[in-house]
This record gives sequence, C-alpha cells and structure tokens, in this order.
Amino acid sequence: MDYNKDILPVKYLVFLDIDGVFTSARVQYASANPRDLWNKFDPTAIEFMNKIHDRVDGVYFMLISTWKDHLITSDVMLEHWIISSFRNAGFRGEFNRPWKTNPDNHYERGKTRAHEIKDYLDGRQIKDYIIFDDTDYEFDRILGVRRHIKTDSENGLLMKHMKNAMSIIGTWDTRDGT
Repeated sequence: MDYNKDILPVKYLVFLDIDGVFTSARVQYASANPRDLWNKFDPTAIEFMNKIHDRVDGVYFMLISTWKDHLITSDVMLEHWIISSFRNAGFRGEFNRPWKTNPDNHYERGKTRAHEIKDYLDGRQIKDYIIFDDTDYEFDRILGVRRHIKTDSENGLLMKHMKNAMSIIGTWDTRDGT
C-alpha cells in the first residue's frame, strides 16, 4: 500500500496535535493519580471533535503531534493502537489514511509541522482544512491561509477556540445538506 496516497474520499481535514488539545496541564492536574502523566484525553475536546465529525460531510482527522514521530505508518498494529486510544476516549471521528503527516518519518533540517502539512496538502484535492495545535509553527505564513486554532498548553481547547473553529468549519458541507 502506498501510504503517500489517500485511500479515502477526503473533502476536509482536521489536523490534530495531542498535547495542548486533548491533554493539558489542567487535565493532568485534575487527575487523582499523579503518575497518570498525560494519559487522559479531555472529554470536552473529544466531544467537540465528535461535533465536527457528526456535522461535516467528508471530514477526516490526521495527527500532527510529535507523539506520531518515529511510528511507522504501514504498521497496522501501531495504527490500531493510535485509533484505539482515541476510540477508548469516546472519539467517533474517522482518521485519514495515512493517519499522520510525514508518514515515512523523513526529517529535513528546518522543517516544521507547517511544512509537513504543506507537503501533505500539495497535489491533493482537499476543499479545506483546520489545524488544532497549542504551538504556532508559522502555519499562517507557510500555508498562506489562516486555519490554525492556537489552543492553550495549560488549559487545552477552550470555548474561544471552539467558536473560532466553528467560524471556519461553518462553511463546510454538512451531512444533512444545510
């Protein structure tokens, strides 16, 4: 299988970081067991991504987090482990295939997540996309469009981030045609 080519009919992509979106210092601090380091997903972030999945026709999700680095895309067990982690947290969205940017783990000096997304999007027929990340890798400058929702590393996905995201996603095709 060529993991550099999509196998799904993708209209829209949601690029996901993990730290600062699904996990945060707030979620960690609330944990009863201090040894549960960054191992719980924020239920509010999960539900918001489910809202996107339930509403938008042709939307798929992709990981951009460093948590994906050095994981082999073609390893079916790793793919299963990643998707199971999200499913066990209540996530209903569908991951794209490949399920992460930079599927071959090739790193060039000076390349950032913004470059990985740009490289991924080049030559693909994607209508639109959005990026959830608590770090700004100069997404707007490198990608030439404002699609970055900069979440809060301490508190994760906040109401203002969800409203900002909906202002972008609100123009996407809906499942019910409205």
